Amino acid sequence: MNTLSSIKWGFLGCGKVVEQKSGSAFSQISGSSVHAVMRRSLSAARDCALKFSAPCWFDRVDDLLASDVDAVYIATPPGLHYEQAMQCCAAGKPIYIEKPLARNYTEAKAIVNAFVQKNLPVYAGHYRRALPRFLKIRRLLAQERIGRPCAVNFYLNRIFSRREAQQTWLYNPALSGGGKFYDIAPHTVDIIHYLFGTIREINGYAVNSGTECPLEDHVVFSFRTDTDIIGCAAFNCISDRKDDRMIVTGTKGTLEFSIHGRHDIIIHEYRTGETEVLEIPDPKIVEGPMIEAVIRHLLGHGGEPCMGQDALPTYQVIDSILTGFYHGRENGFWNHPQRWG
Repeated sequence: MNTLSSIKWGFLGCGKVVEQKSGSAFSQISGSSVHAVMRRSLSAARDCALKFSAPCWFDRVDDLLASDVDAVYIATPPGLHYEQAMQCCAAGKPIYIEKPLARNYTEAKAIVNAFVQKNLPVYAGHYRRALPRFLKIRRLLAQERIGRPCAVNFYLNRIFSRREAQQTWLYNPALSGGGKFYDIAPHTVDIIHYLFGTIREINGYAVNSGTECPLEDHVVFSFRTDTDIIGCAAFNCISDRKDDRMIVTGTKGTLEFSIHGRHDIIIHEYRTGETEVLEIPDPKIVEGPMIEAVIRHLLGHGGEPCMGQDALPTYQVIDSILTGFYHGRENGFWNHPQRWG
């Protein structure tokens, strides 16, 4: 792909994530602007276009791709990602695609391979690895502040919302790819890969604990990375509270932090008994640092975005956990009960 001198973005989808976490970053970074927005409703597309100062709006993907856009931000439900990504690839447009990248590893791999074959970049919205606090955590580990990392323990709790399950696409696996775990886990697993190396061995279990919504709501897995760090992770998606914590045990101390929340980083050193607390807030536009890295990369100015190839191991890991629960995510999965209530 030829390096661009400036980027006119097209948005596919413009929901809550775009409005609150990402959208404005595309027009705040030098050399980048929002040119067009596509939504199923033309009036909704117009409203979003006006919000982001985009001169064009459409209700069809083909119309957006035929306009004067240089790259596309795909922020629709994951069940639409494969088809829309392939349309963008056929049109020769690079994409920045929200997580989950697709409904399963097979679709995600097909998207990445298609873009590789056309020498087009595909960027994954695993934006946490670009946030200042995770860059700091990575430096602390590289500096062996807690010695050599040996083990990782992670837990996450989420409150089940009947309203969310009944009224949104998040619990419709044909659109979402799975339940709450599948929506959350890409960030968790990606950070494990980013900080500790690629997961090479994994054993996991996914169950439904009796809710009326017949999707995975409790997931536990243990793993070993290619750097011989071992760990375990537990996701409770029908808890009475919302929190998460990762504890890294090293030869000289421990490091604690939140992946999905905004809690402080806590460093405890065994030898001195001292504890240090680091407060590193997220930027107001939380996806801004990753979007800036994507734009810099497209403009040929460097940048270290999460590429589609970087993201694939995450979906391979998640599929290995969920395939047993859904009895084949590529085959019979989409016949699993979808809406409920």
